[in-house]
Amino acid sequence: MSIKVHGLSYIHPNKDILFQNISFSVSEGEKCAIVGNNGIGKSTLLSIIAGNTSAATGSVLCSTTPYIIPQHFGQFNSKTVAEALGVSDKLNALSSILGGNASMDDFTVLNDEWDIKERLQEAFARWEIGYVTPDMFMGDLSGGEKTKVFLAGMYFFHPSIILMDEPTNHLDIRGRALLNEFVRHTNDTVLIVSHDRVLLNILSSIYELSPSGIQFYPMCYSDYKKTVDARIASIEARVQNQQKELAKAEKEAQKVMERQQKHASRGEKQSSKKCLARIAQGNLRDKSESSTSRLKKIYQERLQAMKQNVNNLQTSISKHSSMQVVIGNSQLPENKRLLELVNVTYQYPGRTIMWINSPLNLSIYSCERIWLQGDNGCGKSTLLKLITGELHPTDGKIKMNIPFNALYLDQEYSFLNDNITVYEQLESCNGKKPEHELKMLLNRFQFPVHTWDKKCCNLSGGERMKLALCCLLVYEKVPDMIILDEPTNNIDISSMEILADTLKNYSGTLLIVSHDEQFVQDVGITRIIKLK
Repeated sequence: MSIKVHGLSYIHPNKDILFQNISFSVSEGEKCAIVGNNGIGKSTLLSIIAGNTSAATGSVLCSTTPYIIPQHFGQFNSKTVAEALGVSDKLNALSSILGGNASMDDFTVLNDEWDIKERLQEAFARWEIGYVTPDMFMGDLSGGEKTKVFLAGMYFFHPSIILMDEPTNHLDIRGRALLNEFVRHTNDTVLIVSHDRVLLNILSSIYELSPSGIQFYPMCYSDYKKTVDARIASIEARVQNQQKELAKAEKEAQKVMERQQKHASRGEKQSSKKCLARIAQGNLRDKSESSTSRLKKIYQERLQAMKQNVNNLQTSISKHSSMQVVIGNSQLPENKRLLELVNVTYQYPGRTIMWINSPLNLSIYSCERIWLQGDNGCGKSTLLKLITGELHPTDGKIKMNIPFNALYLDQEYSFLNDNITVYEQLESCNGKKPEHELKMLLNRFQFPVHTWDKKCCNLSGGERMKLALCCLLVYEKVPDMIILDEPTNNIDISSMEILADTLKNYSGTLLIVSHDEQFVQDVGITRIIKLK
């Protein structure tokens, strides 16, 4: 057994329980995924298995030390590539030995790894970052390059247990292809947290982490999705049937109680006619009321049990329920030229001029649905910022042919103000909707009352996406263009599906940068622009 997790629990410093009593195992050479909604604890679970985070209870046993590829790299920005990979001491020892300044400790540290530089370069070359050197600072690399540095570590260290936390987040299409190829052919044990459905379909089994625990599905993601959808459809049918039974039972209970009351009333009248003593009448009345009370209690308990059963069934499917969002449409007519780029180049301070050999010349028309493609570092995000006016061309011109309003959504949904609350954010975007409609909208978007005072900076990726869509619904005017820069990087699969369905039904202009081919396909693209 490569990985064995038993009775694992994690509690936040504020005493909130993230998950508890998690147990599962991964066999040698098995390739598994952990899936679940944002904030459920997938990354924390992976970090505990890696030995980087302590659990509240439980144990983790691994046959060898796991190698982890993290999701976030900010903690490495001040370190060199060698320091991030943990090989700087060996490289310094080798340098001292070759320079004639060695001590016995240097030979001990190097441990006869005389080819360490060559092995590093070979590992970098495998991931097509052969230009990266051990003394480069991680902070100077792009997100995709940082990911590839840690992916290269797999070839360098040859671990038998590999943990990956959202490894495709920053990879371009070519990088994703290299990763998928590695996962297909490796004999190592692999445990991956990911929302990349192409990668998930390569894996042989799925662990679903939810508030109720962890459940195993011995199948790829597509089959898992079909299984879950079929189960949900079955539960929804049961809910409908039980709601009908509940309504029928409520009517039956009402009729029985009405008959009982009529029977008691007739009994009292008959007792009066028979001139029964008052004490006897009182006894009969007490018995009748007691009988009615018992009958009422029986039906109340039965109805309460049926209602609770319906509520339990509804709760069990709520985490999988899809949200239908219609944000409206742009008022601009179709096929009108919105803007034109003429011989555009751009230069960041101290950097090479972008597109110097092939300045940008392109036009964007209303109601186009454009996928902006290109390798990491080719300038996709820069082009988006030029279009929004955040940046200005170093050379060339951008002509706005007709006035239009655009909304820019990046992977952090950073148009949200992190310093204000959920309700304050929605209120700041509001056009003319009354307060009660805003609150109803928040509830519909799965923001219950207790979350309204939550600061935006504390929202998960999926919550930020839903709040952004919520804001779109209260704008006085629907954007003529929606620009999205890797919008799926920090959201779970269910949130991706909501976003894709929303954008699919939007008839304005879409300009999307994304390396998630499934998401782009779901949105419905009509044009591809490739940057080089």
